[in-house]
Amino acid sequence: MNGQKMRSRLGLSAILILGLLPATAATATGAPTSARQSVRVLEISDHCVDEFSEEDTVYIAEGNPDCKITIQVRGRGQTKSKVALEYYDSDEGWTRTEYKVLTTNASGKVTFVLDTEFPNQPDDECYDDDSWTHRFAVARTGKFRAIRSATFEVSYSSSEDNPACSGYEE
Repeated sequence: MNGQKMRSRLGLSAILILGLLPATAATATGAPTSARQSVRVLEISDHCVDEFSEEDTVYIAEGNPDCKITIQVRGRGQTKSKVALEYYDSDEGWTRTEYKVLTTNASGKVTFVLDTEFPNQPDDECYDDDSWTHRFAVARTGKFRAIRSATFEVSYSSSEDNPACSGYEE
């Protein structure tokens, strides 16, 4: 692995070390203890990260390969976890993206592929570094409340040769 790839993976992993919330466990004496659970970003596709950015941002540009984010749910024992990618809507609040619910493997890892449908019809609005706030949410008993990660931005940019962008004015 070259130095640049390592920097972008470690850099964003350090930025997106995601939130910790306690979960309850029982000891041999029956007294509850606090076990730490967390969601940790292990890897993000190199072309989706600007290593010089001060922001917690994943960049998705039309024409580039899909961005992949591999995360790990830690402190959950041997059970698999369902993980949703949510975005913040100012009217609706936190909303689950309809196609972004995945189940972790035995080691608690899962990879999200951020594929995007860009506008392609004339007079559609183009993406011009538009960004939305996202987070990961882990389900417990059917509700995505067990763990919620820290937030991060996903920024979208349409390509200049997109036919929808030909008459687009800022």
